[in-house]
Amino acid sequence: MKGDILKMTEVKVKTGEELSGLGTMLKEIMDTNLKDVKKYKSVEKVKGSVVIKESTSGVAVTLHLDRGKLELENDAIAKPTAYMKAEFENLAHISSGQLNPIVGILTGKLKSGGNPLLLLKISKIMVLK
Repeated sequence: MKGDILKMTEVKVKTGEELSGLGTMLKEIMDTNLKDVKKYKSVEKVKGSVVIKESTSGVAVTLHLDRGKLELENDAIAKPTAYMKAEFENLAHISSGQLNPIVGILTGKLKSGGNPLLLLKISKIMVLK
């Protein structure tokens, strides 16, 4: 089992795509966090999709989770399991740990919808701490 966890150290990029700046930033953070066994275990059995959208420019990425396999693709899919949307500065503050995602939702700096449990689970790999 331990060998399997160590193999899952990066988020895949959809074949043939080059990620946007938002996607690249999130991938780097998630790749770093997935090296932590506890953080990997938080998403190891999760299945679903999350759209992360920068509200000012409209740039979006979709994170697909399939029981330990993670893949990022540019743009938003039509029916994600959950979504989050914020201005780039707020997304950066959330990713850097300067803004707690729950506080972001409560203060209106982060809009979200869909499955809140999925958003809570992925927050462990999307915040650099």
